[in-house]
This record gives sequence, structure tokens and C-alpha cells, in this order.
Amino acid sequence: NDRVMPSWTPPGFIFPIVWILLISPLRATSSTFLVEQLALGSTPAVAVDHVYFTFPIMSLMLHLTCGDIWNTINNTEKRYGTSVLGIATVYASAAFAALQYYAAYPPSGQLLGATLIWLTIASSLIVQTWRLSVDENTGEKDSLLPRKIDGEESRTQFSWF
Repeated sequence: NDRVMPSWTPPGFIFPIVWILLISPLRATSSTFLVEQLALGSTPAVAVDHVYFTFPIMSLMLHLTCGDIWNTINNTEKRYGTSVLGIATVYASAAFAALQYYAAYPPSGQLLGATLIWLTIASSLIVQTWRLSVDENTGEKDSLLPRKIDGEESRTQFSWF
């Protein structure tokens, strides 16, 4: 392992269990409730397809996008400092999506908001991991801001180029 983890870090097998058995079903269920509620409220003149392109649903899409970008920064590129800023974006976007869901249909917002419990734990873990880990060569923590070190290849790679 290339980083120091806090002593309270859960075993590695916990993460996929939480994501697969808790977070994904909460997102799916809250979105199903929301879409059904929006469809019930729409008039016959409005196509049912429009319930999928609403501000609450698009705010969840924003959150999922932030999460995917954070995952690349943290797990692929291993930019642990930048990961701290990234997880703040993931957390804020999750809270915003839950708020938008709640405004449209409170039960769906409450369900989606429950994912913030796990994100609080994950965010604390990310921040503490960064705080404890230092570069063996320089003795410094990884930069919070993304940067390219002179003379080194960029860690960011685009598969389509």
C-alpha cells in the first residue's frame, strides 16, 4: 500500500458491500420514487419522458459525474491531495442532489440524503489518509491542487488520444 491509512479504516471488503448493497439501492429507490411522483403530477399534454430530464434528476447526474472524476483522481491517478478537494465536491453535490430531490418529493430526498452518512465516513477517511501520508522522497504531503512535476509524464491519460 502506498499510503498510510487511519487505524479506524474499515476492512477493504466493506467498501464494495456498502456501495453495492446500500448506496446503489438508495439512489435507485429514491430516483424511482421521484420519477413516479413526477409522472403522476404531469398532465396528459406532457410526455412522461420529460420526468427524466428534470433539475433533481440532473443534479444526481452531476453528483455521479463528480464521483466518477473523484474516483479517477483517487484510485487511478493516486493524487491523494487533490482527492481531498475532490471528495468535498462529491459530498457537496450529493447534498445538493438530496436537497433537490427533497424539494420535489420529500421521501425521495430523505432516502437520497441517507447516502450522506456513508459519504461523511468516506470523506473523513480520505482527509485523514492524506493527513497521515507523506512522500518518502520529499517528506511532504501530496499537493491539494493538481499539478504536473517538471520532467515527469502527466498522470492523466485520455484513452481516446
